[in-house]
This record gives sequence, structure tokens and C-alpha cells, in this order.
Amino acid sequence: MTITRRQLWFRLLLLTFASGLVGCNLLPNFTGTQQERAEKKEPIAGAPSKHAVRVSQFIFYSDLEIRKDHPMFKDLEQHREQVYRELRLPPSSTDVSVYLFEDKASYESFIRSKRPDLPERRAYFMVQPRRLGGAEDLVVYTYMGKRLQQDLRHELTHAMLHCVLKNVPIWLDEGLAEYFEAPSGQNGVNKDHVEALREPGVRYDLARLERLEEVQQMLPEVYRESWAWVHLMLRSTPQAKQALLGYLQDLRTNPRPGPLRPRLAGAFPSLEGAVQAHVADMDRKLPKNATAQR
Repeated sequence: MTITRRQLWFRLLLLTFASGLVGCNLLPNFTGTQQERAEKKEPIAGAPSKHAVRVSQFIFYSDLEIRKDHPMFKDLEQHREQVYRELRLPPSSTDVSVYLFEDKASYESFIRSKRPDLPERRAYFMVQPRRLGGAEDLVVYTYMGKRLQQDLRHELTHAMLHCVLKNVPIWLDEGLAEYFEAPSGQNGVNKDHVEALREPGVRYDLARLERLEEVQQMLPEVYRESWAWVHLMLRSTPQAKQALLGYLQDLRTNPRPGPLRPRLAGAFPSLEGAVQAHVADMDRKLPKNATAQR
């Protein structure tokens, strides 16, 4: 069979993932029936659909075949366990469909045809009306780019939170996704965010973040600040972490439990001073020639 240059690039990219990821033994052994259901599920028109691979609650669709034992899938299964474990949330079995486009051009053309109102992003998590009855379909769209693994960890974090929580404030949703998009060995540190936050004039205001409601309001500086607050809560003091975990538990049953800021205020004399000092401490520990992530 003749292999096009695009197909060759795609296969070389997969080999790069295989050499760059640490494998693990967390990929579950699903029965043939479960895999058959993934393959028979009606894909979305215009999206990649020739091949389907189930990994835990995720179903990956692509036009080029990817082996079930690929390290990319093993990494994402490990990521799923990390998110649920660290946030102390019950694992979900709700299906999440992941469409892997072969290139950026086909991905962007598809997104423009479906949601021309959205800002440009490398990947999206969307909640869509279910076509064959029921409440909704959970879908991730992205393409085979250099940051595919990072983008999948980010968007699948959104999907997993949506599966088990009634609602997540947009700043917290993005802050958690930014935290968990980093490989597990980095403890949620985003070097690029740290470097940007060290610039003069950066201000932290959790109350302002909690007033945000629209995705169009999530500018790059808002993503960075949201990540910084999440990292402070998960990686500083037990009191700060408990404030976040307790809030997430409330979100399991109550879509509007009120602001998080008052719960966190008891953990620090000054909230804004605490997050500023926390980021500065990360900055001191980073190699000064570190390569930015984004």
C-alpha cells in the first residue's frame, strides 16, 4: 500500500510518543463486548471515525489506526486515576468520545462548521445533545500536533469533572485542567505560567475570577492566575487543600455552593500574598533555562 507523506508524519509522531512516555500497567482489560460497543457507537458526521479504541471511559476515534497498547493510551489511563485520586472524587464510567483529527487544518475546518463562535484553541471539550435520546454526549475534539498529550490531559480533565460534579465555576474548571495537563512527575508545575507571572504588575484577585461566567472571558492571563490559585490549594498547606476538596465535594450535589474564597481565607493571613509567595517559591526552584510548555 502507498503511504502518503501525511500518513508517514502521523506514524513518526506516534513513534515519538512511544519513545517519550513512560509506560504503566494501568490500562484495564476490557471485554470484547465493551470494545465492540465502542466500535458500533455512531460517530459524529464529519469527524474521524474509521477506527475506535476504548480506554476506560474514553473512546478514541481516528482515521488512522492506533494500537490499543500504545503508550499514549496508557498515559491517559494513568492520568484518569491521578485526577480522581488527587481530588478524592468517585471515578465515573460515563463515556467520553475523543475525536483525533489527522491535522490542524481539518480540525479547524470542522470546528468552524460546528461552532464558529468559539475562540481559537488546539482542543475543545464540548457537551452536546444526545442524538439517540438521553441527556447529552461528552466529546473532545483535537488534532495530532506536537502538544497532543498535553491537550488531551487538559480536555479530559474537563470531561472527568463534568461527569461527577453538578457544576464547576469556569475559572476553577480551567485552573484544574491547567494543573493536571502537566505530566504527573511535574506536580502540576507549568513553567510557562511561572515565567509569565514573575513579570512586574501581575495582580491576583480571586474574587474577580469567581465573577467570570463566559469562555470568552478566559484570556491567557486568566488561565495563568486560575492555575496559580489551584496550585496553591493543592500544593501548599493541608488547610488550603481541604478548602478545595470540600468545595468539590459540595459540587457533587449542589451546583451553586457559593464562592470558594471565604473557605480559603482561613488558611492564610493574606490570600493574595500567599499565592504571590507560592508562585515566587516555584520560580526560585525552576532551572532558569527551562523551556516553556506552551
